Amino acid sequence: MPDGPPLADPVERALAAYLDGAADPAARTKRSAVRLAVAQAMRDGVLKDGDLLPPEKRLAEIFGVSVGTVQAALQQLQQRGEIVRRSGYGSRVALGDSFSSAIWHFRIVDRDSGRRLTVEAERIRIDEIAGGEMGNGDEGNGDEGSAAPDDPLAPVWSAFLGPDDSYVRIRRALTMSNGAAVAGRMVLRARTAPRLLEMAPEELHAVNIRSFLQDEFGVATARASTEVRGLCASDTPGPASGNAPAAPVLELRARAVAHDETPVYFQTVRVPSDSCAFAF
Repeated sequence: MPDGPPLADPVERALAAYLDGAADPAARTKRSAVRLAVAQAMRDGVLKDGDLLPPEKRLAEIFGVSVGTVQAALQQLQQRGEIVRRSGYGSRVALGDSFSSAIWHFRIVDRDSGRRLTVEAERIRIDEIAGGEMGNGDEGNGDEGSAAPDDPLAPVWSAFLGPDDSYVRIRRALTMSNGAAVAGRMVLRARTAPRLLEMAPEELHAVNIRSFLQDEFGVATARASTEVRGLCASDTPGPASGNAPAAPVLELRARAVAHDETPVYFQTVRVPSDSCAFAF
């Protein structure tokens, strides 16, 4: 917690306490620590839908960082759809059904209520796949957490992205606000985001990766084509990073391109069909 007099406001005290947890490990930047602290406050109900966040200057004092760092962290939360920022009005926690097609190709919603689900916990892995390691696996089977030669979708995403010397794969194991386990994967050419492999996975926690690619690497996505298919038990992979949906599942595949139609990334998301659905 930053040095200074004790914080009287309970929300401010909670935010400062969350920062202590978010600042570990040391690999996280100050921006990431602030972003994760605010996100955790929203997950725990300290900040509820529609609540006004403290002013940016005050947040900088609470967290012991610069106003610029706070603004960068809030921008990432805005890109994820977690908060709404308006000049002169401050930042508020977004309502549960907020949706922006300019940021998201799709959202994961509760199957019964149709309300947008938020991410309660996530684990991220980033690895490199050499161009000659993709293999020719069976598209319908295999282990989501296996090496590249056993990646069942390698022929699919490599055909879309095109031949290259190296690819980056981002795998996310998510726990949603209704308790559902979701497995996500994104693959892109390493030269599209050359520093991505050097970043700590924590830098992608509570981040909209589509916006992250644009802000950090100048890679703008113009549009994405999507398809959803149902998978039976025999098609469902084992746990990815220890947290993957149980069969049966819905699998979404997205192919994103830039304004000049150059492929940007191939993405898959698998959700349990008994509790989740996709909204477009």
